Amino acid sequence: MSYQVIARKWRPQRFEDLVGQQHVTETLKNAIKNDRVAHAYIFSGARGVGKTTAARILAKALNCVKGPAPQPCGECGSCKEIAAGTSLDVIEIDAASNRGIDQIRELREMVRYAPASSRSKVVILDEAHMLTGEASNALLKTLEEPPDRVIFVMATTEPENLVDTIRSRSQHFHFRALTFAEITGRLEEIAQKENLKIEPGAIAVIARMAEGSLRDALSLLEQARAYCGDTIPDKDVRELLGVVPEDALNEMVSAIAEGSADRALGLVHAFQKEGRNLQHFCRQAIRHIRNLLIARVCGPDSDLIAATPDQRPALAKAAALFGEEDLTRFFQILLQTDDDLRRKPDPRVHLEMGLLRLINASRLAPLEELLAELKSGAPSSGINDGVARSNAQGTGAAFRPAARASASTATVGTSAARNDAILEKNPGAPAKSNGKVVQVSGITEEQVAEIKAAIQGQQKFLGELVEQGSAWELDGAELRIYFSPDKRTFAEMIEGRESLERLRVISSKVLGRAVRVCAKLALVAAAAASASRAASSTQELRAQFERDPMVRSMLQRFGGKISEVKRRQEES
Repeated sequence: MSYQVIARKWRPQRFEDLVGQQHVTETLKNAIKNDRVAHAYIFSGARGVGKTTAARILAKALNCVKGPAPQPCGECGSCKEIAAGTSLDVIEIDAASNRGIDQIRELREMVRYAPASSRSKVVILDEAHMLTGEASNALLKTLEEPPDRVIFVMATTEPENLVDTIRSRSQHFHFRALTFAEITGRLEEIAQKENLKIEPGAIAVIARMAEGSLRDALSLLEQARAYCGDTIPDKDVRELLGVVPEDALNEMVSAIAEGSADRALGLVHAFQKEGRNLQHFCRQAIRHIRNLLIARVCGPDSDLIAATPDQRPALAKAAALFGEEDLTRFFQILLQTDDDLRRKPDPRVHLEMGLLRLINASRLAPLEELLAELKSGAPSSGINDGVARSNAQGTGAAFRPAARASASTATVGTSAARNDAILEKNPGAPAKSNGKVVQVSGITEEQVAEIKAAIQGQQKFLGELVEQGSAWELDGAELRIYFSPDKRTFAEMIEGRESLERLRVISSKVLGRAVRVCAKLALVAAAAASASRAASSTQELRAQFERDPMVRSMLQRFGGKISEVKRRQEES
């Protein structure tokens, strides 16, 4: 008999041998035991997780001489024929290459006849989502009224591409990707049966490279056996698969922790000289940072960590060097770097830039620490009225993880927006209405009170809106009612045609002449007034900023300098 590779030799022959798919195997075993086997199944999931294997085991269980039984004997003629792929009653079709309507018509003719020697005829359609629309419609009629003793099993990696009418007539089982622990356990078991001496580190590398597919892991094990023989060391497996040594990942983490750009860039140079695939290194770095993050969040003993027991202490020690926020930021930077390596030319440059971003990201102070410093500082008087603009020099701008910005604006202090007095030609005394101070210009406070009273008498809702105004100004034939920026909504409600007309009639009657009325935001006038005041006090405000302990702390931390000082209204 010709040589069989490990993946074929150790293909599961019973439901118990399927790794990690208990939710599927238990359901199928119970269906066989209770004689409730459906006429159509959909097995979906990633490659190499056992979809087609489960379909073959189902066929054996249904056609075993001692069955139907959840445990096929594997010794009878039917079981051996199905395992060897020579059974006339188990039809396997690759739907990727036999996807047309003619092939499905042939299949429909074949299933019309009773099984040749078995109890049931089983049709296995691999990659069933590749069927054309016409072929799917042709298959649909058969699924709707299936011939007696015919079972359809459709295996697919993209179940969403199957037509809904087929999905609604089938039982759907999703095969999950295998965990790191499940793959390593199966590899160790097979290596022992094959008398292979393989180091735990080599098993871990193969399991990580398989990415949840046991068949891929067994293929890699076969490749390592051909390269190394019956003794498979970790170093040779890494060399074979292009995986960088564990020391390189530790060196990267150490360089980030110490902020050493020289050491990080030296890694890229070494990889380039050795001819290693830089994108493979980036993906290994992503997996390594993920392990560190899991170790930091869940502890080094968590089952979520894809590492062997002897690697976990080193992971815990490295994870302790960073906070959760740092590791999350590193993870995001590496994901972006991997995308750049895949889509853009010159991978060395992009990997170097990604490592430099990691170095700079580690220098940023945590957000909580900066907020604590700001809260502990005592702002000096007068600072609340202004905004300082500083040019960041050195490590980066505050609160920017990637440190990409060359300048940042920091607002110092927290104060409500002030309603500056209207720029008046003839300033008048402030009027009081319901205990609220209102600025007037060109109109007397008695006239304002009379207008408000008349509005309240005619339409109370409009009167309440007018009551929110902070200043009144009569300029020629135009009466302006000013509202502070936080009361913009009231101004917009007054701007309605009906409201303005009612205000115009009442105001014209009280003032004894025709006027037009408009609602405005006090921001416009306040900006003009504050601009003139800011011009005369810029130097004084700058000096206050320079003396303020919070500003000095921020400048010292981020290596910046104050380049411009503006009042808050000017910034707006």
